[in-house]
Amino acid sequence: MGYARYEIIRANGDRIEAGYAVQAICEKDGCNEQIDRGLAHLCGKDPRGDDHGCGGYFCANHLYGDNQCESCAAKADEVNRWVHPDTGEEFDLRDRFLPAGARYDSRSPVWKHQGEWRGEVPVLAHVLPQGERAVDTETRLLSEGEWEDVGRIVYRQMTQAS
Repeated sequence: MGYARYEIIRANGDRIEAGYAVQAICEKDGCNEQIDRGLAHLCGKDPRGDDHGCGGYFCANHLYGDNQCESCAAKADEVNRWVHPDTGEEFDLRDRFLPAGARYDSRSPVWKHQGEWRGEVPVLAHVLPQGERAVDTETRLLSEGEWEDVGRIVYRQMTQAS
């Protein structure tokens, strides 16, 4: 099966033609931007809709972050937000973390939430840069110690180096 043209059945029962050779209009209300129904314009990862998005097709102006429409991106932000009960600090659980003050090295493991919880607290796994669990399988709670997201550490290292 190729991805130029294929038929899907949406969650509401509608049958539509999808694929990068299928011309369409952005599904955002009021937008008339011409697009195709290829994966580049898909909200989420499955045209029928899934945990990652609604399966709608949107122009570049109406897809955000992880290829999600505004509504799905807002839901993902809320689901992946955790607030430390003692400090009030907000964490995005999609980020990768290192202990506060650590240096980032792209060859060294980082800490990432992979869906595991202990009570109300996210568990961080020691993962390799490719996102797989590191050999040591060590875990830590996000509430233990101070953490910084890797993006901020990299930015700090880049700005201090120049």
